[in-house]
Amino acid sequence: MKKLFILGLILICFQSVFAQQKPAESKKEPNPYRKVTLISLVPGAGQIYNKKYWKVPIIYAGFAALGYSYYFYSNEYNSVREAYSQKINNQPITNPDLANVPAAMLLNVRESYRKSRDLSLISMVGLYALQVMDATVDAHLKGFDMNDNLSLRVSPDVYPTQYGTFTGLTLTLNFR
Repeated sequence: MKKLFILGLILICFQSVFAQQKPAESKKEPNPYRKVTLISLVPGAGQIYNKKYWKVPIIYAGFAALGYSYYFYSNEYNSVREAYSQKINNQPITNPDLANVPAAMLLNVRESYRKSRDLSLISMVGLYALQVMDATVDAHLKGFDMNDNLSLRVSPDVYPTQYGTFTGLTLTLNFR
């Protein structure tokens, strides 16, 4: 009896081993995290991946405008900063446009250019984040069902009660 029990236990164990088959080679799916990383490295790549080609020129025009804004304000900031430094050190100012400007005004203009330059850089980072979020949301909603089987109807309603009548809105969601 003991030998039969051990033999049955061995057969049960080997049955599960022999029941396993070699898995068929399946098509290797791309790693979604790698795809997101690659798409987020290049601005506009997510829009191209989602086949929203018309958004790419808008993204690059935004980056070009903000890049030029950063370049312009950075050059002006450096010019005014140099003039301010020369003014407070009693050196001759090399920029003839800023030679007769008082030091307090140079300081205000320098800070204004610095803020504008920094805002341009922050806006570039914001535009980058916005285009990544746009591509992510667009890819997520790509399979969303947008057929006529869903409807929402809003209608005004009057509700009589023992205390008087009340008006309100009725929202009706239909699934067909």
